[in-house]
Order: sequence, then structure tokens, then C-alpha cells
Amino acid sequence: MEVTDFLTILGLGLAVWALIQKKERKFVLLFFSKSQITAFIIGIIYLHYLFSFDWLRDNWFPFLNYFSFEKGIPNEIWAYIFSIILFGIPILIVLFGFFSSSRRNELIDLYNSLLQENEIDLLVEYINKYHTENIKDYLIGLSHLPEKETIDLILRRRTEKDVEYENLIKPKRIKFAASVYGFIIQNENFINKAAPIYPKLFAKIFSGMETEKASNENLAKKFIESIFETKNQEFISELKIANNSNSSLDGINESYDIPILHSILSHTKTAAKNSVWYPIGEKGVKSIKYDNEQKEFILKKYDGDLESEQWNHKIHIAIVYFNYMVRETIYKDSESHMWLYYYRNFTDLLIETIPKKNNYDGSLGNPSFAHKLINDQTENMRGWLELAREQKVTFRVIDTIKCLGYCLNAICETKNKKISEKFKINQLDLIISLWFTHSESEEYENSSLTIEWLTTMFLNPRWVNQGGNERTDNYIDLLEKSWTEFDKIPYRMHGQNDIIEKFKREVLEPIGLGE
Repeated sequence: MEVTDFLTILGLGLAVWALIQKKERKFVLLFFSKSQITAFIIGIIYLHYLFSFDWLRDNWFPFLNYFSFEKGIPNEIWAYIFSIILFGIPILIVLFGFFSSSRRNELIDLYNSLLQENEIDLLVEYINKYHTENIKDYLIGLSHLPEKETIDLILRRRTEKDVEYENLIKPKRIKFAASVYGFIIQNENFINKAAPIYPKLFAKIFSGMETEKASNENLAKKFIESIFETKNQEFISELKIANNSNSSLDGINESYDIPILHSILSHTKTAAKNSVWYPIGEKGVKSIKYDNEQKEFILKKYDGDLESEQWNHKIHIAIVYFNYMVRETIYKDSESHMWLYYYRNFTDLLIETIPKKNNYDGSLGNPSFAHKLINDQTENMRGWLELAREQKVTFRVIDTIKCLGYCLNAICETKNKKISEKFKINQLDLIISLWFTHSESEEYENSSLTIEWLTTMFLNPRWVNQGGNERTDNYIDLLEKSWTEFDKIPYRMHGQNDIIEKFKREVLEPIGLGE
């Protein structure tokens, strides 16, 4: 290869480098330390020397003849070999290596500049390629660090946890991951811009929060709020998949791809620490109050052909989300009630939304979509009690019945023009059926607990087990009508009159009812 040929190639290379955008040039340089860049520049100079060796020797420096041998390798060949090494190593580092340890702060500065300039696609591409897996590993490591005693925190003593944390972030990739997680992923501006478009990036990260030690409430709440407010279609698609299954999220995730729901809800203790109910509960409440488009829809007469349109509205999304959030705590036998009591707020506001003057057909099960949403909530709560019975767990039983009782009372005390008597009696009938179902399997701890608390709920539905007597004549009248219409024949045919008598004795007689 002639000198002129080399200079031509080098010139083309420099031209290509100049055409690469400034940000991308900065990004590539992050793979190399300053000493490596200096060595590369020196290598370029040395490569020039090899290519021009003959010309320098013949015209300027004859003493270079001492470095040549008659049977030696020509300087062009040496230059060719050296150029492969000189350019090949950096290419391999960029393609298969990682950033220079000394460039961590500069990397964060570059990412922040991309964020400020709204280069979200490029920033997410870099994070997905170089950091997401490492951030997940970092959070898994945090999840399983040993606890630090309070006295150690006060005295600032170095403990085993400190040593294990230092070992966790010792690998270069994890150290970079911790910085990106701290300065970029948790940046509110990044969450607002990236979450609605790239929710699976965050899902990957949340999947590393295996225990509450790695929880991040602010990040989780901002992320969930973002995807809920924008009605992210990937998030809604996952809710639709879950809504067609009775399995746990773990089981659903084995058959379908639901990374968002699974990552934020499957580790229930972390989910509780992250307050994953709060953003959707609060925004769901606000949507009933202020979303006029949603209000217009939910006040329509119910039409089964329009059911799919419910997914365009936040309150339906919120009700489904709460259902699977609470169900997961039952599957995992988790202690936190996940503020399922938002169902009380939803029910009150939906009832308030129904106009006093309307032309709904009270003989229908669900005269309007507002009625359908109220019914969905009571159905979900009964489902939680059934699931608790199947799983033989007691968590969620008491909280569910307290919430169910409040919602039932709100329904019963609403004027008949808003909610028909048929709708109310139907709700009571389903809860009576639930009481009987659990009575048939009373040997299980949770079934006896369910019967105990359902009985208490019948006696004081508004404030279950909180003293006082919230029963109204209207409620007592509705319960009597519901009991009259309740199908008792299957229990009498199967010799279960004792269950009927027990219901009369424990529920009806204390409030002055009975046949």
C-alpha cells in the first residue's frame, strides 16, 4: 500500500468520523480512558511513520537504514499489521466491551444532555443495550442485603451490610448501573417522557425488586401514574389478558407476556412498600369527578356491544387493576390490604354521578354502565372471598367484608330512582349465597372467619364491627325481601336445613326478621 493510498483511506475515515453526530462521538469516546485515547493518537503517528519509512529514509534520515534488513518484512506490511491492531482493538471494545471506569460521570452528563434535548429514543436505546440487565441485577442484590441494626445506623458503624454492598457494586457494570438508576431512571423528567412509550424498560427494572429492601416508592408511583394517565396500550393489553384469567399473575405470566403487571404486583411485599395502589386510586377518583367524556359514557344505557369501550375510560381500568392487585395478595398470602377501600370511594362517586332524573329500565340487571361498574366491584369483592376460601387463607377476608358492607349499604340507601330495588335485592341475594357457600365448608379457618364477618356485616353493613347500629328500615325491608326471594330449595333437598336455621338465628332474628 502506497503512502498516498493510506492517506486517502485515513482521510475518508476522518470524514466519516466528522459526519457522526456529536452526541454519538461523545458516546463512543466513553469506552476509552484518556490514556487509551493518547495511546491511540500516538499509534496513528507511529502508523504514519511506518507508511512513510522509505521516503523518510531516502530523503531526510539516512540513518534509518540501520533499522532495515535485506530479508526483513517490508515497512508496508508492518504498517498493515499495525493498522489492523490499532483500529481493530477499539472496534472490538465498542462492539463487545464496556465503558471506561473513569468515564462514569461523563456518561451521566451525556445521558442528562440527551434527556434535556428530548432525545428519548436514543437514550432508551443506550440504557436498554448497556444497563437494563445490570440495573435489574443491582436491585436483586439490594433485595437480599442483610439488615442493618438501628444502633449501627445511629453510630455509623461499618457492618456486614456495608461490606456486601461494596462487593455488590464492585463490578464495573454494576457500578455504572447504580449510577444510571440513581441519576437517570429516577429522574421525573425521564419517567414522564419514557414510561408512556417504553413501559417494558421500567418493568424489567421493577422485576429486580424482589423484596421491600429494593423498593422505590417514588419511582413506582410516578411510573404507574404515567402509564395510567396516558392509558398506555401495553398496560391495558396486559389488564385485558389478566381479566380473562382466574390464575395468579405468576401463572398468567407463564403463558402470556405481561411484564408490566407482573413486575409491579407479583412481589406483593415490595408492591405494598411501593404503594402501587395510590396513583391509580387517586386518579380513578378524579376521573369520576372531572372526566366529562368518561361521565358521558358511564351514564349511557348499558349495551353489551359497547363493553369493549369501557377500556377507553380510567375508572374501568382502575377497577380491573385493583381486582388483580388484591387477588395477587391472596395468592401470595400477603398481609397488606393494598387499600382495596378505594372501592368505597369509587362506589360513592358512581352513585353520585347517576342523575336523579333518568329513564333507566329498573328491571334490567345493569341499567347503565355506571350500574355495571358498581356491580363489577361487588362481584370482584365476592370473588376475593371465594379465592380466599379456595386458597385456604385468611388475609383479605376482614378488609374485603368491611369494604363490601360499606358499598352494599351505599347501594341500599340510594333512592330507587337511581338504583332500582331489583338491583339492590340482587346484590343482597348474591351475598346471602356467599354466606351459604362458606357455611358448607365451615371446617376451613377462613370460611368460619368469612361467615363470622359476613354475619356481622348483615347486622351493621355501613361500619362493620365498629359499634353502633347503622341499619335503616329501608335496609331491613330489602334484606327481608331478598331472603323471601332467596332460593332455599337446594339446601332443603340436600338436608341442609341446619344452615337455613343458622342464618335465621344469627342474621335475621337479631334484626327482627324471620319467617
